[in-house]
Amino acid sequence: MKHIFNIFVILFVILTLSMTSCVKEEFDMDTVQATNWDPNGAAPLINSDLDMWDILKDYDSTDLLVVDSNQFVYLVYEDTVYSETAEDLIIIPDQALNYSNSLTIPGGALSGSYNTTYNMTYDFTLPGGIELDTMVLKSGNLSMTLNSDLNYPTTVIMSIANATQNGQPYRDTLVLTGPSATINSDLTNTTLVFDNMNPNRLDIDFDVTAVGTGQTNNSPYSLSFDMNFTNLHFKRLYGYLGQLNLSMNNDTIGIKIYNNNIEGFVNWEDPRLYINIYNGMGMPIRSTINYLDAIRLNPPLTNVVITGSGIPNPWDLNYPTAYGQYAMTSLLLDKSNSNIATALNITPQKILALVTGQTNADGNTVKNFVEDDSQLAVEAKLELPFYGTANGFVLQDTFDLSIGEDLSNIEWIKFKLYTRNGFPIDGTIQLYFCDSTWSVVDSLLNPVEQTLVAATPGPAPDYIVTTPVEKMVIQTMTGTRVQNLELCDHIIVRANLDTYNSGTQLVKIYSYYRLAVRLSAQVQVSFNTNEF
Repeated sequence: MKHIFNIFVILFVILTLSMTSCVKEEFDMDTVQATNWDPNGAAPLINSDLDMWDILKDYDSTDLLVVDSNQFVYLVYEDTVYSETAEDLIIIPDQALNYSNSLTIPGGALSGSYNTTYNMTYDFTLPGGIELDTMVLKSGNLSMTLNSDLNYPTTVIMSIANATQNGQPYRDTLVLTGPSATINSDLTNTTLVFDNMNPNRLDIDFDVTAVGTGQTNNSPYSLSFDMNFTNLHFKRLYGYLGQLNLSMNNDTIGIKIYNNNIEGFVNWEDPRLYINIYNGMGMPIRSTINYLDAIRLNPPLTNVVITGSGIPNPWDLNYPTAYGQYAMTSLLLDKSNSNIATALNITPQKILALVTGQTNADGNTVKNFVEDDSQLAVEAKLELPFYGTANGFVLQDTFDLSIGEDLSNIEWIKFKLYTRNGFPIDGTIQLYFCDSTWSVVDSLLNPVEQTLVAATPGPAPDYIVTTPVEKMVIQTMTGTRVQNLELCDHIIVRANLDTYNSGTQLVKIYSYYRLAVRLSAQVQVSFNTNEF
């Protein structure tokens, strides 16, 4: 209903100020004589026909209203409370390795070439007990430095067993013409295949060819290879990805319809809280729902922890069977398996969810796979079918409005508010005019009078309203009450709402229900002719 009164207040001020302004140089006696002019002016301020979208949109800008085939209305709030990619979860650290050996060239002074090979193995150091069979890199670097006392020009071809880059066998060539030589290689689109009997182990071969032209043979020579894998970012991983802890940082789902609630309760007859986990990582994940907490931020501050048999602990998640797929695991909490209705009775502004997990909780039982952008996401969704009761439910909002004008020429203002209510909801909506200290100087309805009369719902199970109810409220502000408006700097809008029969009978809300509002103001203005 804030939507209605925002419009009302603005138009009311415009009307008031326009009828109390008298500009001497614009006064034209011919115009007065030719016009049937009356200082008692009336004007329509509101002529609205509102549905659920109109009424709720000031409290929930997302407009997440869902209508089923019977035109029954649901309010849906959903949010992703956790999201992490495999690239965020699994970090491949830099790797440093060294291989040293000696080289003996048989015979005397070398004329021609001499070739020999060396082989080394290196085990990648990886976190969380990861044991890789294959790693496809989307980026990375490999630097290799050879230090040697060879006095022959030497070529070294380094290759990694079964590794490929862009579909071709991976190899690097290093040419030594002095005491040391260094190369740097881009590992983009490189696939590293680890030893099938020893996960994380690479077999690295060095093919060494020395070429001489009769120089002295100073064998044995020393060879020392320093290699560094840096800035490794994977595209795909395959193997056992270890027992990694998932700290799913707590986040919240906001319930905006309660943002302006200050007291009262709504009893939702069929609330539903879904926790959906979307898993794009090809490995078992065991999760634990540490807690779900409904939190009221408006006074009185309170919270209710959501519990019940519908919350599985532990909770084993489904996982995909091929790259690029997602598997969803879902749970539903409702009145039959949780205290979700009790939690919502405190009219909370948010529900906080904290979920943790661990990969491969049963150990190395299946092969795992991930891509860099494989994602694990936790989504919380609250469905509130408009089915239930409300009693003493109070919405309050405030905004600034400074009239700051001389209203002494106004004798009285009469307001007429007509409503035609197709909703099974009773209501009294009051405007309080406040000064700069938020002290109430007056109110619109004095005495207070009911402004909305609930339409009667039909029988169960549909509870359909067939006949709207009309109501007319007439209020007049006179004398000092009008002058009090000059002190107005702020306005408080307060709505007191109950469902049919003081909140004792179940009701349902349908999309075709409407609320017609007609508001007009009549202003009696007195004029001091000495001003002219």
